[in-house]
Amino acid sequence: MKQKVIVAAVAALVPFCGVSLSVSAAEPAPEVKQLFQDNCGTCHGADRGGYIGPALTKERVGGMSANALRAMIISGIPDTLMPPWAAKLSDEQIRALVGLIQAHPKDQLEWSLEDAQKTVKVLATPDMQVNRPTYQADVMDLVAVMGRGRYGNGAESKVVFFDGKTNKVVGEVPTGTAPHILRYDPTNPRWAFVKTDKSEIFKIDLYTMKALRSVRAGLTGPSLDISADGKWLIAGSFIPGMAMILKAETLEPVKYIKLEGNDIDGKFVASRSGGIHASAYGNQFVINVKDAGQVWLVDLNKPELPITKIEKVGRFLHDSFLSRDGRYVMVADYKSDKVAVIDLKEKAHIRDIPAGCTPHLGSGSITKVGDRYLAFGTNIGSCDKGHLVTVWDMKDFSVVKQIPVAGPTESPAAHPAAPYVAVDIVTNDKRAKLVQLIDKSSLEVVKTLDVGGHSHFPEYNRDGRYLYVSAGYAGDKVRIYDSKTLELVAEHKMQVPAGIFAHARTLWGGTKGLEEEKVAAR
Repeated sequence: MKQKVIVAAVAALVPFCGVSLSVSAAEPAPEVKQLFQDNCGTCHGADRGGYIGPALTKERVGGMSANALRAMIISGIPDTLMPPWAAKLSDEQIRALVGLIQAHPKDQLEWSLEDAQKTVKVLATPDMQVNRPTYQADVMDLVAVMGRGRYGNGAESKVVFFDGKTNKVVGEVPTGTAPHILRYDPTNPRWAFVKTDKSEIFKIDLYTMKALRSVRAGLTGPSLDISADGKWLIAGSFIPGMAMILKAETLEPVKYIKLEGNDIDGKFVASRSGGIHASAYGNQFVINVKDAGQVWLVDLNKPELPITKIEKVGRFLHDSFLSRDGRYVMVADYKSDKVAVIDLKEKAHIRDIPAGCTPHLGSGSITKVGDRYLAFGTNIGSCDKGHLVTVWDMKDFSVVKQIPVAGPTESPAAHPAAPYVAVDIVTNDKRAKLVQLIDKSSLEVVKTLDVGGHSHFPEYNRDGRYLYVSAGYAGDKVRIYDSKTLELVAEHKMQVPAGIFAHARTLWGGTKGLEEEKVAAR
């Protein structure tokens, strides 16, 4: 999700909870830094260098009007994740943040393996006498929705679990800060792992809907996955640029992987983590080394967890998804307008697929159309042809069609039992309420849904009968539609709903749109 610049600027000496907060060109007071971390770091990054929201540093906003920027913080910005802060922060606190933002560059922050190990917490002990869910639902029918909360923290930041058959809420797990991504254990349906935008990881008991353990595996960053054998977690980080491997059972951090290397032009760069995957093909982790344009493979079958580096894959690697058998990884290259194909058997970059625009693959979708398996890649940018969804054949990676849509798209959803591939339109105008439905037979947009709020992250339930959509910002609802008639069948209020994750993904091989029985039989 993209946002407009939100900043403020004024140097001041203000009272704050009885402590004098000095903001100047010198080192800012720790209390001011903590104020930023508590209220702004979730969206703008722990180092203020930008994340879901833009950078809040003197280089970006130092020359902007202090009064106007302060007013933006007080009132918020419509049609973005930026809420009005007047009800949450005092004017003195806002002025302190303003001064910090205008006077200082981004912070240089580190987070080591030892730092992470010190944050492991035992929150609850699993009751192993409980051998089934304590609610009336099949655990494999669960659909989880990430509730960010209006301010990205507090009581409304939580994971809400739905029974995908009845569309009723069966549990909630508070996370304290905005949850971003959830992964289910592919070997034991009882466990799930959620990661927040502050890189906190929670292990969840899906039978009792309790968080059992937590750890902070970085300072900012969204990516997370669990190995095919259920033994390891990997968490990717923007701040600092690294990936961390943890034991899934205990959340104990065991390996720190610094992300850096030569980019496609031969320049040595430090890098953030792009998308991360666990593939059953060879039991390995796949790390998109975003800024270096490399893909790294971690061999989980060897005690030392060795890494193979595939260089010169692209210029700016973001999200990705796996093929049906887990052998191939489709990687979005933002700056080259292509999807790179990585072969995990050959450990090589074997093909580029022209995306037409800036590809954003989300969780990806592959679905059977006739006798072919087609992949649907969304595009968050625009090009000479306008806004497109790119479709390619997973057998030979040839482009089948580029489908015109109403705007930039972020996350496709497909299911074998549903007639449509759903794509969310992610703009900052009236089109943002739309979800467009692509007919799998004609590969044309045939219907458009108005979900009433900014549409994000469509997801089908396990049997494909229902389509879940987050309708955020002004809508603040999760809306659920009949997948064939597209009639609204249920809706639930939630502050800034975001990512949606069906438990059945573990039966689909992690990529939406595949047949449950074939994946499960592998």
